[in-house]
Amino acid sequence: MSLNISIGILAGGKSTRMGSDKALMQIGNERFIERIIKELDHYSEIIISAGKNTSYEELGFKTVYDENTRVGPMEGIRQILKAAKEEYVFICAVDMPFVSRDIVDHILGYVSSDYDCYVMTHEEKIEPLCAVYRKNAFTVIDELISEKRYRLREIFSLLPTRYIPMEGTSLNEKVLRNINTKEDFYEALNDSMF
Repeated sequence: MSLNISIGILAGGKSTRMGSDKALMQIGNERFIERIIKELDHYSEIIISAGKNTSYEELGFKTVYDENTRVGPMEGIRQILKAAKEEYVFICAVDMPFVSRDIVDHILGYVSSDYDCYVMTHEEKIEPLCAVYRKNAFTVIDELISEKRYRLREIFSLLPTRYIPMEGTSLNEKVLRNINTKEDFYEALNDSMF
């Protein structure tokens, strides 16, 4: 699989559990969003889904904003797919500072014409924000939003989906870790991966 894929970073969440913008939280001298960009910037393009009152345009990457409010990550994915120039898009959340090129390349190894979504799983938990979506998923997502069905699992019930287990790979399971609370953040600060 060539590296001609788009990268979508969901940074439009309200960060209510954290109490501050997770994208701008720092580890060392790097904000979460900068760590992810640095790790994934060799792919075709990076698109950032931002909240209405937040701007990451100073980072120099294409930024998209929700048209439908109070929908959650599904709307961010919709906007990224709409803006992406490549057929396949890797989607991750900005609160996943451990995300790596290795996991993206691992997922890309499964891409074929048979599926529209490629989703990592860990201990039987689906990770829809560490997944590759085909651009044609936009139509289904658009319909789901119009029907007020906002759970990401709904996408996979309607599109051919390949689930890729983390188990049995050489990948570090911490790449899937979300930093949602201050406790998660302090734990990550003490983590040897940093």
